[in-house]
Amino acid sequence: MSPSPRSTLQMRKELVRLRMEMQRQQLDYHAEPLRHPLRQFGNLFAPSRARPGKGTPLAVGAALLLTLFGKRLGRFRKLALFALEVYPLVSAGLRQYRETRPPKPPQVSPKTQA
Repeated sequence: MSPSPRSTLQMRKELVRLRMEMQRQQLDYHAEPLRHPLRQFGNLFAPSRARPGKGTPLAVGAALLLTLFGKRLGRFRKLALFALEVYPLVSAGLRQYRETRPPKPPQVSPKTQA
């Protein structure tokens, strides 16, 4: 039993409406940096915990230097590119490790025991 032509037409209209809404949201998301460039620039130098997943100023500086002088690095260019790609992952892993491990108990020096 096939659905009526009217319900098929309404389903297509709803699908088109949902697609248009999705495209509108994508445009809003990608236009945000253009609408507020100073906010984006300020977020660049904010503490890394306030903006997880973003590049640190060190990584941004390294990317800029690699862009400017990458061809002069020769064979080491690929290694530098790899290091720049892996840096956020290693940084996030270290941060998570430091936050989840229990604090060390204070160590007593041998002089205070006597």
